[in-house]
Amino acid sequence: MTKTTVEAATPKGELPHLKGSKRKPVQIRLTPSEHKELIQTARKEQRSMSFVALRRYRLGKVAE
Repeated sequence: MTKTTVEAATPKGELPHLKGSKRKPVQIRLTPSEHKELIQTARKEQRSMSFVALRRYRLGKVAE
């Protein structure tokens, strides 16, 4: 996975094979300190918390 794929948001409907797909919610459990850090990072980067969490998840999967 390239760095741009992990860091860049994909506008909805940009990729033809994703037009018909539905987003599925996934629950994650965070400690209070992890949650606070996630909020701070999202505000600093002006991104949603879910985007930051997804990016971190993808980076973790690449490292395996």
